[in-house]
Amino acid sequence: MTLKSLYNYAEEKYPLKHIDFSLIKITLNKKINLLDQYQQQIIYEYCCNHVDALGVIIVLCLYAGLRFTEVCALKYSDIDIDNGTINITKKVQRKINRHNDLTKTVFSTEELVSPEKRIVGLSTFTIYYLKIFMSQGKVDYDCYLLNKNYKIPEQRLYQKKIKELSHVLGFEINFIILRNTCKENCIKNNVDINTILNTLGVNSITITADTNNKIDIDYNQKEMNKIIP
Repeated sequence: MTLKSLYNYAEEKYPLKHIDFSLIKITLNKKINLLDQYQQQIIYEYCCNHVDALGVIIVLCLYAGLRFTEVCALKYSDIDIDNGTINITKKVQRKINRHNDLTKTVFSTEELVSPEKRIVGLSTFTIYYLKIFMSQGKVDYDCYLLNKNYKIPEQRLYQKKIKELSHVLGFEINFIILRNTCKENCIKNNVDINTILNTLGVNSITITADTNNKIDIDYNQKEMNKIIP
């Protein structure tokens, strides 16, 4: 609006060509929403009282920094409870299927590449939570973690569930907010930068330290324990 006002004034004072500002779109960077300490405590208590698929997504996004699409692609075989690690190799993506002239949405898995493809060290709380969830019934290791069968988990189902939970709790919550909060907590609690990079699966943070250090899972696990409530 400021630019428009300045140019309109210039058009009146000088023979400038008219510009239709309705054709110009200015995109502002949106504020990154985070959960405050009170909201995080409510989420923590919710997860402790609800050991289910939605709780698993929340825990892995908030305390392990995983993306929602990565959690949906996890299988039992990707999780090493004894060593406290998760092997992130795939993500679930949604595509338009036009087979037989019918347009519909289908889900498939996509192989990740470095740095998204990684091994994440889990905190003590996250390991304990997953251990309880995975012990609920005997499941083949080739099954998906969330729905405990061989079919790719339905993303829209969990997006609907998290939206419903947001209404119940009375504050905004989604999987992006959970992951951003994880990153913020890591920084606030002085988690080692290499651990943050590996945990989040990113390499775009500019720092002076050497980011090519060999990943030490034991060290990463100790670092991630800093963000436990």
